[in-house]
Amino acid sequence: MRIIEILLQGEHIPDIQLVKLDREKGVKELLVLAAEHRKGGVEGEFEVFIEGCDEPLKREDLLPESENGQPTRIHIHRCRKIKVDVTFNGATKEHSFGPGTTIAAVEKWAAIKAFGMTPADAAEHVLQITGKTERPEPDTHIGSLASCPDCHLAFDLVPLKRVEG
Repeated sequence: MRIIEILLQGEHIPDIQLVKLDREKGVKELLVLAAEHRKGGVEGEFEVFIEGCDEPLKREDLLPESENGQPTRIHIHRCRKIKVDVTFNGATKEHSFGPGTTIAAVEKWAAIKAFGMTPADAAEHVLQITGKTERPEPDTHIGSLASCPDCHLAFDLVPLKRVEG
């Protein structure tokens, strides 16, 4: 029996979970396993997303193995898309992403594509949750921060260094 390791994030799964499944198991079995890690007894039609993919896996799919020998990063969520608003210098841009998209990918989109920064300038900025001081880690899946039925997040693109004083 071959085992596949998965780093699992998801809606109402507050911390990344390392789970193991038989390689012959698939999406249906992962959904059952994810329910054991979900907090709050939330129910509904959850989907399985590979990190960085906007489309969910099909229920009959087997789980893909990582190509680099590391655990596969997977996200479980009820929202098929998360609408993200990013505000910088008083302007707001919006885009929808799959819930398995990382904060780093959203930050890159916002800084370079939406607001036209150079990669060097973009590296000096981070995403901060609007109205808070919380700056999620770059490898956090955005779906970990959003809940159904809202399926929406708002960030400010701010300088990496906080000016105290």
